[in-house]
Amino acid sequence: MMIGTKVPWTFNKWIEQFKGVDLPIGDLAAEILRDKDFPEGCNDFTEIVDYLHAKCQPRVLEVFCETWNFYVASTSNPFDNWKQDQKELLP
Repeated sequence: MMIGTKVPWTFNKWIEQFKGVDLPIGDLAAEILRDKDFPEGCNDFTEIVDYLHAKCQPRVLEVFCETWNFYVASTSNPFDNWKQDQKELLP
């Protein structure tokens, strides 16, 4: 994959990487993958928080919010802002 290419992963696909990891993110991955009702293919933070809020303990929500930040950072293009800054500098 080339630098600057957007990663086409949904949150569900991304979190699968952490199944079996002995950390809270691994526990979250296991819970999500076990839950047949979890919103498949959803990349909407609010929708997932609402779903988890209705079904899980507060600690799960806390871990999800921390994990979401990692997800966004790992799937966003770090060059988007740089490219925009460069456009603003050009005549």
